Amino acid sequence: MAEKMEHRKILDDLFNAFTMIGRGNYVGVYDVKKNVTRFSTAAVELFGLESEYISAESVDWIKYIYSEDQVICTQTVKNLLSGKSKGYDLTCRTRLKDGSFASLRYIGSTIFDEDGKPDIIGGIIINEGLTETTDLVTILPNQYGFFRDLTAIIELKRSCVVVLCGISRMSNINEEHGYAFGNSVLQQAGWLLQEAVGQDGTVYRMDGARFAFLTESLSPEEVALRYEKLRRAAQAGLPVENVRQVLSINGGMIYFDGGSADVRTIFSSLNFVYNESKFYHNGKLVNYNGAIGMNTHESLELLAEVRDCILMDCENFSLRYQPVFDAHTEKLTAVEALLCWHSERFGEVSPAAYVPVIERDYLFEELGYWILRRAMEDGLKILARNPKVHLNVNISPAQLVDDFLFEEIDKISKSVGFPLKNLCFELTQSCRLIEPDILRRIVRALKRKGIRCLIDDFGSGVASIDFLRDLAPNFIKLERDYILHIKDKPGNLHIVRNLSELAVDLGTKVCLKGVEDAEIREIVKSFPVTNVQGNYYSEAITLDEIIKNYL
Repeated sequence: MAEKMEHRKILDDLFNAFTMIGRGNYVGVYDVKKNVTRFSTAAVELFGLESEYISAESVDWIKYIYSEDQVICTQTVKNLLSGKSKGYDLTCRTRLKDGSFASLRYIGSTIFDEDGKPDIIGGIIINEGLTETTDLVTILPNQYGFFRDLTAIIELKRSCVVVLCGISRMSNINEEHGYAFGNSVLQQAGWLLQEAVGQDGTVYRMDGARFAFLTESLSPEEVALRYEKLRRAAQAGLPVENVRQVLSINGGMIYFDGGSADVRTIFSSLNFVYNESKFYHNGKLVNYNGAIGMNTHESLELLAEVRDCILMDCENFSLRYQPVFDAHTEKLTAVEALLCWHSERFGEVSPAAYVPVIERDYLFEELGYWILRRAMEDGLKILARNPKVHLNVNISPAQLVDDFLFEEIDKISKSVGFPLKNLCFELTQSCRLIEPDILRRIVRALKRKGIRCLIDDFGSGVASIDFLRDLAPNFIKLERDYILHIKDKPGNLHIVRNLSELAVDLGTKVCLKGVEDAEIREIVKSFPVTNVQGNYYSEAITLDEIIKNYL
């Protein structure tokens, strides 16, 4: 009797542990030796069972499973009872109390006795029809829950600290160990985050290998300390299926002071600092400090106004054009379309204040296609006077990887009547964050359509020479600072000359931007350069001025 009571206590203790982990989902724990399963009260109601403790002989469980799912369910149970499988994760259509079937996900693991035989099998049951705000891998609130909670904080004008963090090279882990192992990594990372945040905030599973957490009680300084502790723990390695998996963590943080902002603006800013951490700060936490000359509050308000203008059919946006000249004849050969925005509150605002943040916002695609259409409409007026002039348009990573990119290009081109052979896409520096194989395929497809491709800011950042070799662009523009300081930094002279010669040797033409005065122009005359651009020739001007001055 005492032994039976002790075993029941062990079963109940394990049941309570799974209940805590289950976060409100249904729980079931099976005692293999006693052949008894304990269910949560909610599960008893869900399945219409007689009590929380059910003997296996009293219920034919396979009849609860939809006929087409019975084979995989039976095989899973056999593997668990034989000890062949240590855990389970399967989804089966299961009959409920009212006779209807629901898609239920069963997740759990096995506890073995001293002889290595299955002793307890237990886990949680998730009704997938009730998990719109729950991530099914980590059992954390998902990104829909995150947006819901952040929206509530904004509407109540409460202050909070928001962090977006994620695991680098998660795809490599999945490829090397499999997706089941990858899911275990995500679960361990989620638990580690929960441990770091504790009762002071909420952790969410976002897209891919990214997480977020919200806290209204911790200061940005306290959050930064916890993040650094989290990052070091990940670097030391997390225990995953008897493997010590080392992880690299990246993170961005923003402090919202309860002012006027919207959830998408905050999330765009979070994405920006997260990518800054990932690509430029080796995973250290990056705090969003706002645009240059603005505090965080003002910058968020500016970004919110930008997004509102985009939603209003790109209201208050306009284009100017900087001429590009032939390096030898100094005749107009191209014009580069440059974005301008006038704010009712902030006046004329440089794109540098908002483009790096919103170019990862889904709205930027709309702005990007507006720029393309408006530039083609203006470009058609230029071609009417000189059909050899090319139109250069900057394109963002979001546009490049957009599934509808080529469809939109064709639609706008046909609608406007602009020939694609006169179009050149300038790939911004952030386009280098796209997977090289994907970027290579996109560039080749663009060139097949007759569109020229140009790599901007060549020589800055990383892997520029690899990009030149692998992408084989029609043009490169050298990093502007090399040209601006070609007189006072002797090394720049050699860099500009050598990079230009390298590009030409690989079959790519060179454009020098930043030609600001006559002295710079004289210095670069002997370089193997095709085009030049800069304020020595002309600053960015309106379409009417382009036509008046150069056509």
